[in-house]
Amino acid sequence: MANVLVIGNSNVDFVGISDEFLIKKQSNPGKINVFFGGVMKNVCENLARLGNKCTFITAIGSDLYGMQMKEYLNYLGINTIFPNTNLPSATNLVINDSNRKIVAGICDPRIIDEITVPFIESNTELIKTFDYIVLDSNLNEEVIAYIFNNFSNKNIVCEAISPAKVLRFQKYLDKIYLLKCNIGEAQTLMNISLSERDLVGGLLARGVKNVVVSNSSEDIYYGNDARDIGFVEVKKVTEYKSTSGCGAALLSGVIDDLIQNKSIKEAVSFGNELAALTLQAEGPTSTDIIKFKH
Repeated sequence: MANVLVIGNSNVDFVGISDEFLIKKQSNPGKINVFFGGVMKNVCENLARLGNKCTFITAIGSDLYGMQMKEYLNYLGINTIFPNTNLPSATNLVINDSNRKIVAGICDPRIIDEITVPFIESNTELIKTFDYIVLDSNLNEEVIAYIFNNFSNKNIVCEAISPAKVLRFQKYLDKIYLLKCNIGEAQTLMNISLSERDLVGGLLARGVKNVVVSNSSEDIYYGNDARDIGFVEVKKVTEYKSTSGCGAALLSGVIDDLIQNKSIKEAVSFGNELAALTLQAEGPTSTDIIKFKH
Protein backbone atom coordinates (compact mmCIF):
# COMPACT_ATOMS: atom_id res chain seq x y z
CA MET A 1 0.00 0.00 0.00
CA ALA A 2 1.20 3.50 -0.70
CA ASN A 3 0.26 7.13 -0.89
CA VAL A 4 -0.33 7.91 -4.56
CA LEU A 5 -0.97 11.24 -6.25
CA VAL A 6 -3.09 11.11 -9.39
CA ILE A 7 -3.36 14.17 -11.65
CA GLY A 8 -5.70 14.32 -14.64
CA ASN A 9 -9.17 14.02 -16.02
CA SER A 10 -12.51 13.10 -14.55
CA ASN A 11 -15.65 12.86 -16.66
CA VAL A 12 -19.36 12.42 -16.32
CA ASP A 13 -20.09 9.63 -18.80
CA PHE A 14 -23.48 9.36 -20.51
CA VAL A 15 -23.66 5.95 -22.15
CA GLY A 16 -26.53 4.98 -24.45
CA ILE A 17 -27.03 1.37 -25.56
CA SER A 18 -29.47 0.57 -28.37
CA ASP A 19 -31.90 -2.25 -27.68
CA GLU A 20 -31.90 -3.39 -31.29
CA PHE A 21 -30.07 -2.70 -34.56
CA LEU A 22 -29.03 0.96 -34.43
CA ILE A 23 -30.68 3.08 -37.11
CA LYS A 24 -28.90 6.35 -37.88
CA LYS A 25 -30.65 9.72 -38.12
CA GLN A 26 -33.51 8.71 -35.85
CA SER A 27 -34.21 8.07 -32.19
CA ASN A 28 -33.55 4.49 -31.13
CA PRO A 29 -35.07 2.77 -28.10
CA GLY A 30 -32.49 1.72 -25.56
CA LYS A 31 -31.00 2.42 -22.15
CA ILE A 32 -29.01 5.42 -20.98
CA ASN A 33 -26.69 5.15 -17.99
CA VAL A 34 -24.69 7.82 -16.21
CA PHE A 35 -21.29 6.99 -14.70
CA PHE A 36 -18.46 8.92 -13.11
CA GLY A 37 -15.50 8.19 -15.36
CA GLY A 38 -12.36 9.61 -16.92
CA VAL A 39 -9.16 7.59 -17.14
CA MET A 40 -7.39 9.18 -14.18
CA LYS A 41 -10.52 9.10 -12.04
CA ASN A 42 -10.88 5.39 -12.86
CA VAL A 43 -7.23 4.75 -11.97
CA CYS A 44 -7.65 6.66 -8.73
CA GLU A 45 -10.80 4.73 -7.80
CA ASN A 46 -9.22 1.38 -8.60
CA LEU A 47 -6.10 2.16 -6.56
CA ALA A 48 -8.25 3.28 -3.64
CA ARG A 49 -10.34 0.10 -3.79
CA LEU A 50 -7.09 -1.88 -3.74
CA GLY A 51 -6.26 -0.25 -0.41
CA ASN A 52 -3.97 2.59 -1.45
CA LYS A 53 -4.34 6.07 -0.03
CA CYS A 54 -4.97 8.38 -2.99
CA THR A 55 -5.03 12.10 -3.57
CA PHE A 56 -6.59 13.26 -6.83
CA ILE A 57 -5.87 16.60 -8.49
CA THR A 58 -8.52 17.09 -11.15
CA ALA A 59 -11.01 19.62 -12.51
CA ILE A 60 -14.66 19.30 -11.49
CA GLY A 61 -17.43 21.82 -12.11
CA SER A 62 -19.89 23.15 -9.56
CA ASP A 63 -22.84 21.78 -11.53
CA LEU A 64 -25.12 19.05 -10.19
CA TYR A 65 -23.15 16.14 -11.63
CA GLY A 66 -19.90 17.72 -10.44
CA MET A 67 -21.25 17.96 -6.90
CA GLN A 68 -22.30 14.33 -7.04
CA MET A 69 -18.88 13.30 -8.33
CA LYS A 70 -17.19 15.10 -5.44
CA GLU A 71 -19.44 13.24 -3.01
CA TYR A 72 -18.64 9.94 -4.73
CA LEU A 73 -14.88 10.50 -4.53
CA ASN A 74 -15.23 11.48 -0.88
CA TYR A 75 -17.19 8.28 -0.26
CA LEU A 76 -14.26 6.32 -1.70
CA GLY A 77 -11.92 8.05 0.73
CA ILE A 78 -10.09 9.93 -2.03
CA ASN A 79 -8.72 13.34 -1.12
CA THR A 80 -9.76 15.48 -4.10
CA ILE A 81 -8.23 18.84 -4.99
CA PHE A 82 -9.67 20.97 -7.78
CA PRO A 83 -9.54 24.61 -8.94
CA ASN A 84 -12.51 26.93 -8.67
CA THR A 85 -14.14 27.33 -12.07
CA ASN A 86 -17.36 28.36 -13.77
CA LEU A 87 -16.97 25.73 -16.46
CA PRO A 88 -19.19 22.64 -16.47
CA SER A 89 -17.75 19.28 -15.46
CA ALA A 90 -16.16 17.37 -18.33
CA THR A 91 -18.74 15.18 -20.06
CA ASN A 92 -18.47 12.26 -22.41
CA LEU A 93 -21.46 11.16 -24.49
CA VAL A 94 -21.20 7.68 -26.00
CA ILE A 95 -23.63 5.79 -28.24
CA ASN A 96 -23.26 2.01 -28.38
CA ASP A 97 -25.01 -0.41 -30.67
CA SER A 98 -26.90 -3.44 -29.39
CA ASN A 99 -23.60 -5.37 -29.23
CA ARG A 100 -22.25 -2.74 -26.82
CA LYS A 101 -19.72 -1.51 -29.35
CA ILE A 102 -19.23 2.23 -29.67
CA VAL A 103 -20.75 3.89 -32.74
CA ALA A 104 -20.10 7.54 -31.94
CA GLY A 105 -19.15 9.83 -29.09
CA ILE A 106 -18.73 13.47 -28.17
CA CYS A 107 -16.49 14.70 -25.39
CA ASP A 108 -16.42 18.13 -23.75
CA PRO A 109 -13.06 18.25 -21.93
CA ARG A 110 -12.60 22.04 -21.68
CA ILE A 111 -12.39 22.11 -17.90
CA ILE A 112 -9.10 20.16 -17.82
CA ASP A 113 -7.27 23.34 -18.84
CA GLU A 114 -8.33 24.85 -15.51
CA ILE A 115 -5.48 22.77 -14.09
CA THR A 116 -2.77 25.34 -14.70
CA VAL A 117 0.88 25.71 -13.72
CA PRO A 118 0.02 28.26 -10.98
CA PHE A 119 -2.56 25.83 -9.58
CA ILE A 120 -0.07 22.95 -9.53
CA GLU A 121 2.57 25.29 -8.11
CA SER A 122 0.21 26.24 -5.26
CA ASN A 123 0.16 22.55 -4.27
CA THR A 124 3.94 22.03 -4.49
CA GLU A 125 4.46 21.23 -0.81
CA LEU A 126 1.74 18.58 -0.93
CA ILE A 127 3.10 17.05 -4.14
CA LYS A 128 6.54 16.72 -2.56
CA THR A 129 5.12 14.26 -0.01
CA PHE A 130 4.33 11.60 -2.63
CA ASP A 131 6.69 8.99 -4.04
CA TYR A 132 4.37 8.15 -6.95
CA ILE A 133 2.73 10.66 -9.31
CA VAL A 134 0.33 9.36 -11.96
CA LEU A 135 -0.70 11.67 -14.80
CA ASP A 136 -2.26 11.55 -18.24
CA SER A 137 -1.61 13.43 -21.46
CA ASN A 138 -4.91 15.31 -21.21
CA LEU A 139 -2.96 17.85 -19.17
CA ASN A 140 -1.62 20.72 -21.22
CA GLU A 141 2.04 20.84 -22.23
CA GLU A 142 2.95 23.58 -19.75
CA VAL A 143 1.63 21.60 -16.79
CA ILE A 144 3.33 18.40 -17.95
CA ALA A 145 6.63 20.29 -18.36
CA TYR A 146 6.29 21.79 -14.88
CA ILE A 147 5.71 18.39 -13.28
CA PHE A 148 8.69 16.75 -14.98
CA ASN A 149 11.00 19.72 -14.40
CA ASN A 150 10.15 20.06 -10.72
CA PHE A 151 9.39 16.52 -9.56
CA SER A 152 11.74 14.35 -11.61
CA ASN A 153 12.95 12.72 -8.38
CA LYS A 154 9.52 11.08 -8.03
CA ASN A 155 8.29 7.90 -9.70
CA ILE A 156 6.24 9.46 -12.50
CA VAL A 157 3.67 7.20 -14.17
CA CYS A 158 2.22 8.26 -17.53
CA GLU A 159 -0.95 7.19 -19.35
CA ALA A 160 -0.79 7.94 -23.08
CA ILE A 161 -4.55 8.58 -23.73
CA SER A 162 -4.22 9.07 -27.52
CA PRO A 163 -1.61 9.11 -30.33
CA ALA A 164 -1.84 12.89 -30.66
CA LYS A 165 -1.62 13.66 -26.96
CA VAL A 166 1.10 11.15 -26.06
CA LEU A 167 3.60 13.37 -27.89
CA ARG A 168 3.35 15.69 -24.89
CA PHE A 169 5.51 13.14 -23.05
CA GLN A 170 8.12 12.79 -25.80
CA LYS A 171 10.66 15.21 -24.29
CA TYR A 172 10.59 13.45 -20.93
CA LEU A 173 10.92 9.75 -21.72
CA ASP A 174 14.09 9.41 -19.64
CA LYS A 175 12.20 10.77 -16.62
CA ILE A 176 9.25 8.34 -16.82
CA TYR A 177 9.08 5.51 -14.30
CA LEU A 178 6.20 3.74 -16.04
CA LEU A 179 4.64 4.42 -19.43
CA LYS A 180 1.44 2.64 -20.41
CA CYS A 181 0.22 2.99 -23.98
CA ASN A 182 -1.34 1.04 -26.82
CA ILE A 183 0.49 0.03 -29.98
CA GLY A 184 -0.69 3.08 -31.96
CA GLU A 185 0.44 5.50 -29.25
CA ALA A 186 3.79 3.74 -28.95
CA GLN A 187 4.33 3.90 -32.71
CA THR A 188 3.57 7.62 -32.64
CA LEU A 189 6.13 8.18 -29.88
CA MET A 190 8.78 6.20 -31.75
CA ASN A 191 7.71 7.64 -35.13
CA ILE A 192 7.94 4.20 -36.71
CA SER A 193 5.75 1.15 -37.27
CA LEU A 194 7.19 -1.71 -35.20
CA SER A 195 5.97 -4.78 -33.37
CA GLU A 196 4.97 -4.45 -29.73
CA ARG A 197 8.18 -6.14 -28.57
CA ASP A 198 10.36 -3.79 -30.62
CA LEU A 199 8.38 -0.79 -29.45
CA VAL A 200 8.95 -1.79 -25.84
CA GLY A 201 12.67 -2.16 -26.52
CA GLY A 202 12.83 1.17 -28.30
CA LEU A 203 11.10 3.05 -25.49
CA LEU A 204 13.37 1.43 -22.91
CA ALA A 205 16.36 2.51 -25.00
CA ARG A 206 15.09 6.09 -24.78
CA GLY A 207 15.16 5.95 -21.00
CA VAL A 208 11.71 4.84 -19.84
CA LYS A 209 12.14 2.61 -16.77
CA ASN A 210 9.05 0.41 -17.27
CA VAL A 211 6.90 0.07 -20.39
CA VAL A 212 3.52 -1.58 -21.00
CA VAL A 213 2.13 -1.75 -24.55
CA SER A 214 -1.35 -3.13 -25.15
CA ASN A 215 -3.05 -4.00 -28.44
CA SER A 216 -6.79 -4.45 -27.92
CA SER A 217 -7.44 -8.16 -27.29
CA GLU A 218 -3.90 -9.19 -28.30
CA ASP A 219 -0.98 -9.97 -25.98
CA ILE A 220 0.20 -7.24 -23.61
CA TYR A 221 3.94 -6.59 -23.95
CA TYR A 222 6.07 -5.24 -21.14
CA GLY A 223 9.66 -4.44 -20.33
CA ASN A 224 11.89 -2.77 -17.75
CA ASP A 225 15.27 -1.10 -17.66
CA ALA A 226 16.89 -4.47 -16.91
CA ARG A 227 15.77 -5.44 -20.44
CA ASP A 228 13.30 -7.98 -19.06
CA ILE A 229 10.97 -7.96 -22.08
CA GLY A 230 8.04 -10.33 -22.45
CA PHE A 231 4.29 -10.58 -22.85
CA VAL A 232 1.17 -11.66 -21.01
CA GLU A 233 -1.68 -13.26 -22.91
CA VAL A 234 -4.86 -11.22 -22.57
CA LYS A 235 -7.42 -12.96 -20.42
CA LYS A 236 -10.36 -13.83 -22.66
CA VAL A 237 -13.84 -12.73 -21.61
CA THR A 238 -16.57 -14.27 -23.74
CA GLU A 239 -19.39 -12.12 -22.38
CA TYR A 240 -18.77 -8.52 -21.46
CA LYS A 241 -20.93 -5.54 -20.54
CA SER A 242 -18.62 -2.66 -21.44
CA THR A 243 -15.10 -2.06 -22.72
CA SER A 244 -14.91 1.28 -20.92
CA GLY A 245 -12.28 1.49 -18.20
CA CYS A 246 -10.25 -1.59 -19.16
CA GLY A 247 -7.10 0.37 -19.94
CA ALA A 248 -7.35 2.19 -16.63
CA ALA A 249 -7.81 -1.13 -14.82
CA LEU A 250 -4.71 -2.53 -16.51
CA LEU A 251 -2.67 0.49 -15.47
CA SER A 252 -4.05 0.37 -11.92
CA GLY A 253 -2.99 -3.23 -11.45
CA VAL A 254 0.49 -2.57 -12.81
CA ILE A 255 0.96 0.43 -10.49
CA ASP A 256 -0.34 -1.46 -7.45
CA ASP A 257 2.07 -4.37 -7.94
CA LEU A 258 5.11 -2.26 -8.82
CA ILE A 259 4.54 -0.26 -5.64
CA GLN A 260 4.92 -3.56 -3.78
CA ASN A 261 8.20 -4.27 -5.58
CA LYS A 262 6.77 -7.10 -7.65
CA SER A 263 8.20 -7.88 -11.07
CA ILE A 264 6.92 -6.16 -14.20
CA LYS A 265 5.55 -9.51 -15.39
CA GLU A 266 3.62 -10.01 -12.15
CA ALA A 267 2.35 -6.43 -12.34
CA VAL A 268 1.07 -6.79 -15.91
CA SER A 269 -0.54 -10.14 -15.06
CA PHE A 270 -2.39 -8.50 -12.18
CA GLY A 271 -3.46 -5.58 -14.38
CA ASN A 272 -4.72 -8.10 -16.92
CA GLU A 273 -6.91 -9.70 -14.23
CA LEU A 274 -8.39 -6.32 -13.28
CA ALA A 275 -9.07 -5.43 -16.93
CA ALA A 276 -10.96 -8.70 -17.43
CA LEU A 277 -12.98 -8.01 -14.30
CA THR A 278 -13.82 -4.50 -15.53
CA LEU A 279 -15.12 -5.90 -18.84
CA GLN A 280 -17.88 -7.54 -16.84
CA ALA A 281 -18.97 -4.29 -15.15
CA GLU A 282 -21.65 -1.96 -16.49
CA GLY A 283 -19.51 1.09 -15.89
CA PRO A 284 -15.83 2.04 -16.15
CA THR A 285 -14.83 0.48 -12.81
CA SER A 286 -15.75 -2.67 -10.93
CA THR A 287 -16.61 -2.76 -7.24
CA ASP A 288 -15.36 -6.36 -7.23
CA ILE A 289 -11.78 -5.08 -7.47
CA ILE A 290 -11.85 -4.80 -3.68
CA LYS A 291 -11.62 -8.61 -3.60
CA PHE A 292 -8.04 -8.29 -4.88
CA LYS A 293 -6.83 -6.26 -1.91
CA HIS A 294 -3.36 -7.43 -0.93
